Amino acid sequence: MKKVLSTSRLLTSRLLTSRRRLLTAAGVAAPMFFIRDGWAAGKSMYVGTYTGVQGEAFRKLIIPKFQTKLGCKIFQTENVTLGNIGILRTQKANPNYSVVFMDDVGVPIAKAENLIQQLPKDKIPNMAKVFPNFIYNDTFGVAFAISKVSPWYNSTLAKPPVSFADLWHERFRGRFMLITPKQTQSVQLLAVAASMATGKPILEAQYELDKGWPKMMELKPNVQTIYDNFATAVIQVAQGQADVGGPDFSKNILPYVQKGTPVAQCDPTEGSFAGVNTMTLVKGAPEPDLGAAFIDFVLSAPVQKELAEYTVAAPSVSGVELDAKTAAIVPYPESRMKEMKLYVLDWEKINPQRSAILDKFNQVFGS
Repeated sequence: MKKVLSTSRLLTSRLLTSRRRLLTAAGVAAPMFFIRDGWAAGKSMYVGTYTGVQGEAFRKLIIPKFQTKLGCKIFQTENVTLGNIGILRTQKANPNYSVVFMDDVGVPIAKAENLIQQLPKDKIPNMAKVFPNFIYNDTFGVAFAISKVSPWYNSTLAKPPVSFADLWHERFRGRFMLITPKQTQSVQLLAVAASMATGKPILEAQYELDKGWPKMMELKPNVQTIYDNFATAVIQVAQGQADVGGPDFSKNILPYVQKGTPVAQCDPTEGSFAGVNTMTLVKGAPEPDLGAAFIDFVLSAPVQKELAEYTVAAPSVSGVELDAKTAAIVPYPESRMKEMKLYVLDWEKINPQRSAILDKFNQVFGS
């Protein structure tokens, strides 16, 4: 009997010791988890992303993972640069959004209007891996994806366009779908027109945009329609209702190419433009810390890889290993961007003209 009791006490002692060890381990692990992620549990935040394939990537892949990681809720809306800036203007006194996406062209506009705030580097450590050329306006915007901007066309064409100048050719009369003037790409096309009119290189002609309007008038007979929804436009071109479109981002075009849609992107003899997508932190953001955490998450190498391979756009950070299929066609790493002659316009000079340019586009192509 004494031996049985002794054995029972020994088993109880061992069980208590094991339980203490388990509790101790849990006590150590729990604070580490809550310090890293628990602060965001139950919080919610509005994020304004882009439309199209990129918006889909955030909706299906990136945002769900971020929500799971931090135990928070993200409300996503999809828009274009000027649309997102318009939202920030209407909500300036009491913003709902914490993070808003916009092209590089939009960052100086939003900064000048006090719609966004400087990104806190201490809360976004992955910014240290971003290529220096892709941090904008004294750290008020940071790029997360870089695309090529050029015309695109039905890949079954016997004689596809090989240059921007081909858009003016008689064979595309009434067969060209022009990008909406609300988007950045329309200004890039105007810079090409100014270059054609003046005979100067694009980066010089951009300072004489007014001289491009006569050439834009010459383009009008070729314009079948103006599109603002790429998904609709690509179907029309693929079905042969039009021959060529754009100019537009490779992030919009190439995912369709990879799916077997009969469209292709032009590699113009004049060179292409860099389409830079950035993230900004809203001034007076309801959730600035959660916003910073979201930006940091998007800039992490695994997310950059996933986003690049889903949207076929280049990462903005160093050290990302892309699959062979994506690596063969996106402008990455930074040295390849230079090899591909991707022009970046002087938006500081051009932005004050944007309202006048938009009005002129509407006059030329709306009449």
